[in-house]
Amino acid sequence: MSRWKISWGKATDLQDWALEESGTKEFLSELPELPKKDKMEPGLYVSYEIDLFELDGGIDWPDVGVARIFAVLENGHNEYLGEVRAYNFEAIWLSTNEFDEVDDAEEWWKCIKDDYEKLKKRDLKEEEAGI
Repeated sequence: MSRWKISWGKATDLQDWALEESGTKEFLSELPELPKKDKMEPGLYVSYEIDLFELDGGIDWPDVGVARIFAVLENGHNEYLGEVRAYNFEAIWLSTNEFDEVDDAEEWWKCIKDDYEKLKKRDLKEEEAGI
């Protein structure tokens, strides 16, 4: 049985707070939002979609993913690169595929861009090999 839930409105307030407080808002504002259906050009995208299932924290206050970063590669595949998560207007986590917690927004953004470059190189090698 669930003890802790937050409303959709509170989750969007948490999202605004976390993006501003973490310093990631300035980096993410440069990115297009991940479209739900349209064909996407290769590049970096952000999704601000809040997962409704994350609004129910069960026995603790929920931590919510407030922004997720995806790479779209030449072959059309989407690759998750990292996210911003927030907890009860108290804590913010910046994570990537490689690191569970990155200390600040600039370092996090550097990790995201580095991971994207690695994926592009891997994608190019696979294309050249006919995979």
